[in-house]
Amino acid sequence: MADFTVDPDDVRIHGRTLGSTVAEDYAQQAQEIARDSVIDPPGFGVALSPVEALYIQRVEFLVNDVRGAADVCRQIGAKLGTVADQYERAEDLHVGGFGGTPAPTGGFGDAYGRTGVAQLVTDPTTLGAAATIGASITLAEIGGILGGMAACAALCPTFIIGLAGAALFVANPVGIAQAGADLMRHGDQLQKALNANFDKICSAATGTWKGEGKDSFVIMATKLKAHLDELGAYIRVLGEALHSLEIALGGLWIALGAMTVPFLTWLIAMRAAELVPGAAVVLEPIIEATGAVVAGSVTTMVAAVSALGGLALALINGLAKDFLKLMTLPDDGAAGTPDLTEFRVGENFA
Repeated sequence: MADFTVDPDDVRIHGRTLGSTVAEDYAQQAQEIARDSVIDPPGFGVALSPVEALYIQRVEFLVNDVRGAADVCRQIGAKLGTVADQYERAEDLHVGGFGGTPAPTGGFGDAYGRTGVAQLVTDPTTLGAAATIGASITLAEIGGILGGMAACAALCPTFIIGLAGAALFVANPVGIAQAGADLMRHGDQLQKALNANFDKICSAATGTWKGEGKDSFVIMATKLKAHLDELGAYIRVLGEALHSLEIALGGLWIALGAMTVPFLTWLIAMRAAELVPGAAVVLEPIIEATGAVVAGSVTTMVAAVSALGGLALALINGLAKDFLKLMTLPDDGAAGTPDLTEFRVGENFA
């Protein structure tokens, strides 16, 4: 028999833990990420719907990779059982290789079909307001501001372009904030709890293992742990990007609300003044010119170059920086295929 010794009961116990408890923890985590990442319509809004499609693709990739971790743990657990059995039969170590089933991520078109705007078009009853976490502004408040802007447009037709521009950014900030907070929590939990436990059990499984196969097993476990930590960090970054998006949208709509109330009040006063005989001839050009100027301010704000304080510009610049971090997935295998669904291990864990 080759240089190969283990405590079979010890290895078998840790193999069962990896194949059951640890694997189920990853499977449950994947399920929770899939559930908590969903943002009800109108999602990111019309203008940002391409960004939302990218987000949906990223989430799908991450969920499949974490599910792949569960499958890999089950296979490792079974192979550790084989290690124990072979030692008890006084055999040389000969653990067959194993591998996952690649699960490529869906295309951008499929992801776009699941954005909040696309869902709202197909089913208006999906308009969401179920999330409960605090946000800088709610969908109902955005609706109120948009209603005020619509009243402005009714009183001043030259403002219609401003209303149209703002409508492109009607989103679900509360849902975005909720998903962002949940993803940050899941990313931290993956790194600090699940991955730490995986590392602990793998280390314990080699405590009585000497000789053949051990070094390859340790290298494999280390490689897996590094990828799982990378996944956790990426999930947190995704949550942080959603947090930045919610702040940017909130800042935009708060600024629009601050502008709409005095503008609507002024328009009502001007229209009332026009009831004075002869006043309309003088006031109408002023109203139309002012409406065009305010509409220009709105379109400037939604383009993130607002002159009304520069807050929206700073926030959206920060948002762009965060989302740039998301362009490169932790994907070292086939492009678009989560690594752990295509994970391959040769004989004796090599």
